[in-house]
Amino acid sequence: MKIQYKFLIIFLAAFVITIVPNLFLFHSEVIGWLPVYLWTYLSIARFILLIGLFILATHYWIIKPLNQIVRALALNEPALVDALAHRSDEIGKIGTLLQRFFVQRNELDAVMKEKSQALESVAVSEAKSRALLNAIPDLMFRVSASGIITDYHAPDLSELLFPPEKFLGQRIEGMMPAHMVASYNQAILDLNSSNKSQLFEYSLHMPDGSERAYEAMVSATGTDDYLVTIRNITIRKEAEVEISRMLSKQKELNQLKSHFISLVSHEFRTPISAISSNVQLLSKYEKKWLPEKKAEVLKRMQEALKKMITLLEEVTLITKDQSGSLNVHPEIIQINEFINEVIEDLQKSSELPVHLELEIEPGEDDIYSDKELLRQILSHLLSNAGKFSPQEKPVRVTIARDNNHIQLIVSDQGIGIPQRDMDQLYQPFHRCSNSDGFPGTGLGMSIVKRCVDLLKGSIRVVSQVNEGTTFDVRVPIWSSKTTDYEQDSDY
Repeated sequence: MKIQYKFLIIFLAAFVITIVPNLFLFHSEVIGWLPVYLWTYLSIARFILLIGLFILATHYWIIKPLNQIVRALALNEPALVDALAHRSDEIGKIGTLLQRFFVQRNELDAVMKEKSQALESVAVSEAKSRALLNAIPDLMFRVSASGIITDYHAPDLSELLFPPEKFLGQRIEGMMPAHMVASYNQAILDLNSSNKSQLFEYSLHMPDGSERAYEAMVSATGTDDYLVTIRNITIRKEAEVEISRMLSKQKELNQLKSHFISLVSHEFRTPISAISSNVQLLSKYEKKWLPEKKAEVLKRMQEALKKMITLLEEVTLITKDQSGSLNVHPEIIQINEFINEVIEDLQKSSELPVHLELEIEPGEDDIYSDKELLRQILSHLLSNAGKFSPQEKPVRVTIARDNNHIQLIVSDQGIGIPQRDMDQLYQPFHRCSNSDGFPGTGLGMSIVKRCVDLLKGSIRVVSQVNEGTTFDVRVPIWSSKTTDYEQDSDY
């Protein structure tokens, strides 16, 4: 029964108890035998009884169920409203609704717990993914199918050509160099046709003047855009160049060894044979020959030995340079005395030109440089000039100096150097195509060039076939207090 019906019944009962007896009050014939004050007391008692009845009904039908509902909600105890759900009035409907509420809330709690666990799992996974992403040193860009840069990842902001606010939302064609864009577009075409990630390499000139090499990988994300991963491979490229240089150096060393073996077998054969034959002749005819004849034989043997020693010195110098042990040791040199020593040594070995015109321009006699490197430069230039020039043609040598440099100019009127041999003129063991019939190992000019390089100098050559050659060597003069030197701006 609904609550309003219950209260209606109580109201009717109260009406009967309160109003009906008072109707008889006006019929004295019926109740005249009772005093009026008794009827007043009875009315008050009836009113108190009515109030108590209303209070009890309100307590049991409304207040008590509401307290149960509040307690059930506060304690989250669905059992407290089970009894209310069996009532047929409005409180029973509220109890039924509360039972449904608790069931749905439990279901919601279970769903929320499941979602919370899922969110925690996603958060953990996102943290791991972010940690992995932050650990990747590569640049990453998301590029839409229309070529617009939508997102990026840059552990090192110095690798970015522009700040993010300038390239986000922009087309890649307007933000990247043309050669990279061309490679990127080709990679997109290959990716779409093969469904495989594509790699390409490119280089960039940085504002500081350096050049960096990069490797880019283009992958499809499955969301109608592409992920471009860019890695700085400058160090790797430099290492590859260094490895290539070392391999080339090793190849040169191997070639040098092969040339040396060939040289030893070829160039040493003649002097060794000469020494051997002269020793046999000397031992056989020692007692019969006159002292002049013996001296001639000994001289031939000495010349052969001198050629072998010179060759060994040249090969040793080249080998020391290849191994990195050929260094500069500057000292004070008296230039006039030094030139005379070199000329005297060449005269003793018969390598000096017959007609030598020497000019030493005036200047301070003492210089500070590496004596042995200068000796190698001058002696090889003079030896070659004498070797490849007719005896009747003079060789001119000019020595000049200023405050910063010394200049050595050697000019001859010999066979000259063909133009096709110029590129390989300073290569070890290379001999010019018109040098057949002239003795030599092909090491002289490579030694000259290397000595000039060690002294931080320069060498120029002007030559015409059958007209002659001029070598112009210019090297800095070192300071006696430091190892610094000054270079002429013309070189």
